[in-house]
Amino acid sequence: MCKKMRKKTKQTINLLCMMLLVLMAACENEVLSSGRPDGGETPDGKVRVEIFARANSYPIPSTKGVNDENTVGMTPWVLVFKGHGGSATFVEAVQAYESSAGKRFVVLTKQPAGSKYQLLILANPPSHFCYGDDATVYDFDESNLSSRLASASLSQVSRNLRTVPLASSPFLGIPYSGSGELFPMSASLEVDRIDEDIKIENSDGTSLQLIRAVAKMSVANNATNFKLKGITAIVNVPLQGLLHNLDGSIPDNTGNRTEYQVDASYSSLLAVAEAVSGGQSTEKSPVYLYEFDQQGKPYMIIQGTYTDKDKNSKDFYYKMALVDNALQPLNILRNRAYKFTIKTVKGPGYDTVADAKASKASNTDLNFEILVDDTDSYEFMANNDYYLAVSNSVFIAYTRDSTTLEAFKISTDCQVNFPNSNAITANRDSVEYSFALAPGNSMIPIKENNASSPRITPVDVVVRNWLQWNEDNQSLEGVKKHNAYVTLKLGNLEKQIHIRQRDMISAAGDVLQYIPEENTNAKVQIMNYYCLSGDVEDGVDWIKLRPAISGSDRNDTEHIVVDNGRIYIEVQPNRGGARNGIVYLTTVHDPKTSTSGSTVKRIKIYISQAGMSVN
Repeated sequence: MCKKMRKKTKQTINLLCMMLLVLMAACENEVLSSGRPDGGETPDGKVRVEIFARANSYPIPSTKGVNDENTVGMTPWVLVFKGHGGSATFVEAVQAYESSAGKRFVVLTKQPAGSKYQLLILANPPSHFCYGDDATVYDFDESNLSSRLASASLSQVSRNLRTVPLASSPFLGIPYSGSGELFPMSASLEVDRIDEDIKIENSDGTSLQLIRAVAKMSVANNATNFKLKGITAIVNVPLQGLLHNLDGSIPDNTGNRTEYQVDASYSSLLAVAEAVSGGQSTEKSPVYLYEFDQQGKPYMIIQGTYTDKDKNSKDFYYKMALVDNALQPLNILRNRAYKFTIKTVKGPGYDTVADAKASKASNTDLNFEILVDDTDSYEFMANNDYYLAVSNSVFIAYTRDSTTLEAFKISTDCQVNFPNSNAITANRDSVEYSFALAPGNSMIPIKENNASSPRITPVDVVVRNWLQWNEDNQSLEGVKKHNAYVTLKLGNLEKQIHIRQRDMISAAGDVLQYIPEENTNAKVQIMNYYCLSGDVEDGVDWIKLRPAISGSDRNDTEHIVVDNGRIYIEVQPNRGGARNGIVYLTTVHDPKTSTSGSTVKRIKIYISQAGMSVN
C-alpha cells in the first residue's frame, strides 16, 4: 500500500513539474493582444525598436477631453522607406505593439548603414484607408498597405494615403467629436540604419512630436449687443484628409467638399455656445476640420440674439467667411487651432439659414478678431513634466544700423518657478557686442496656475550692422569668429537660437539665395541651408518665393515647396518709401551629409528694403 502511495505521489510530482515548466515557458514568451512576443527571441533579420512619441496640447481647451485630443495609441504603424527625403521608396509596413511594461515597440527588418531610411509613423490609424483618387476602401492592415504602397516614394504616399470620406454629404455631426475617438497623427524621421542601437525619437533623445491630421475651430463673442447661441453649420469643407503631409502643401479638395449640420432642417445647433467670462464661446464644443485652402469658399453659419439701439432683441443667422483679421482668405491647416472672437455686431442678420447661406458673408457687420495657434510649427523639446518650444531657431535680419526686432517666440506649459534655471541669455561679448537682448528679456515667463493655455512670449533682440561679420565660418587675422546665440534655460531643458544679420536690401531689389552651398562672404547673397518650404507672412506682394530653376514661372509666390533644397527670395524694386516684410523657411540637414535624425528647423527672415530716396 505504501509503495502504491509513493508511486502515485511521484507521478503527481512529475505532472506538477511538467505543468510548471509549461507555465514558465509561457511566461518567458508572453504574447500580447497585438500578437507580438514580449521579451522572446526576435526573428532572424529583424530588430525590435522602441518608439517615443507625444502630441503637443492644443492651447484652446475643449470638453471632448484633453486626453482624447492628445492621446497617442500604443500600436501605431511604422512605414519604412529607403533613400533620401521624399524620393525614398517603400520597404515595409509594420504595426507596433505594447509591451507588458506599457512601452511601444515595433519589429522592423534590419537595414545596413550606407543609405538613408525614412520612417513614417502613423499613430491612431483609422480602421480603413483610401489611396489617391481611388474610391476603394481598404482595411488598414499590412497586406493592403504593402500592395498599395509597393514601389511608391514617400512623397507619393504622403500625397495619396487618405482617410475614408465622411459617411454622408451633408455630414450630420462633427467628425472625431465622440468620446474616445482619437485623431490620426503622424511624424517622419530619418535614420542612417535600422539595427539594435536605434530608437524612434528625436536626435536629442526627446520624444517625436506627432501632428494631428485635423484642425480645431471655435467661435466666441464679446459684443455686448449680441448673445452667441452657437454654430449652425460649416459649409464647403473637405470630406477627407491626408494621413500625413510631408511638404506642408494643402491638398486640392475643391471637388470633394461637404457641409457639417445636425440635420436637414437645422433643427438644433451643431456646436452650442456656453457662457464664459465676457460673453459666450463654443470652445467646449469645438469643430474639427481636415485642412483646406479657400478655393471652395468655405464659411460657417452662426446663430445669435441681436439687440438693436432701441433694446429690441431677436434671433438671427449670420454667414461668416473664414478670413483673417485683414479679411483675407484664411487657409485652415492641420494641427492648428482657430478661434474667431466677435467684438461688435453692427446690425441684424437673416431670419433663416437658407437666406444667410444665399447672402454675402457678414464679416464686415461682425467686427471680429482671430487667434491662430500655430505652435505645431514650433520646435519642441520636452521632459515628462513640461515642454519648451520656439517659433524658430534661426533669425536673420536684413537691416541697416541698430535695430530692435522680435526674433522669435517662446511657448511653454511649465508651471514650475525654477529659482536657478530660468534664464534668457546672449553671448554678446563673444560677438563684439554686435547684438544684445532687448531690455526686459531676461527670464522665461511660465504658465499661470489657472491658465488653460500655454504661455507664449515674444523675445526682442537689438541687431547691429557688424553682426554679419561674426559667424563660425569667418576669421580675422587668424582669430576665429563665433556665431551669435540667444540661449534659453528652463529647468533641465535648454535651447539655442542663432541670430544672424545682413545688409538692408537696396531700392533696386535683389535675389536672396537660400541654397546648400558654403559662403563666408556676407556681401554675397547666399545662405547655406537645405530648404523644404517657405511662406511670406501677411501676403506681402513685393517678396516672391521662387524655385532655383531657370525659367520657372509660378502663380503662387507666397508659398513654395521644393525637393532640391534650393529657394530663391526675390525682393522686387521699390519705388516708394522704406518697407519691411517677413519670410519663414523650413529647413533640414543636407541629405548629402552624414547627419541623421529629426533636424527640422524653422528660419524667420526679417527683410527691410530702402526706398527710392534712401540707398
